[in-house]
Amino acid sequence: MNRFFTTKRLALILTLTIMSLLVAACAGDDGTVGPAGSTGAAGPTGAAGSAGPVGAAGSRGAAGAAGAAGADGSSGARGPAGPAGAFGADGESTTAGVTLSASSVAQGTAADVSVWLTGFNAAESITVTLVAPDGSTIVQTATASAGLATAIISPALLGKGLHGVIAEGNAGSKASAALNIK
Repeated sequence: MNRFFTTKRLALILTLTIMSLLVAACAGDDGTVGPAGSTGAAGPTGAAGSAGPVGAAGSRGAAGAAGAAGADGSSGARGPAGPAGAFGADGESTTAGVTLSASSVAQGTAADVSVWLTGFNAAESITVTLVAPDGSTIVQTATASAGLATAIISPALLGKGLHGVIAEGNAGSKASAALNIK
């Protein structure tokens, strides 16, 4: 029995027992949370971030009407200019465009005419309307990818005359071109 309880083993058993008791004593319920401390001082302001990208320019409005000129006198000075007219409604977008693969084709032509749409907003939904000389219309839709889109016109189905190709985006972009069927 003397071999089993050596001094080293007794010290190890005693140490493990004390550690177990300390762990058991520390495993009690959590106490109540104390009140929050005061807020610390604010840190220094960080450096300003870089500027964001520049947005697209808005549509330009039409010029107002000129004021009436003063009456011409035989020897007198010209009268003062009249008041400026009211501002007109916004004009069409100057960035959107419609380009046709052919602007003039023979009636009954079997080859399609490509309609290339440029300058529209990214992912803008575009309505392409072909207006015939008699006022009838054919409507197609396209969605711009990075501001570009395409549509197809089949001239075999169209009568003779000048046809309007009008592209209108849901974000306000608008452009047009003419297709002559001869």
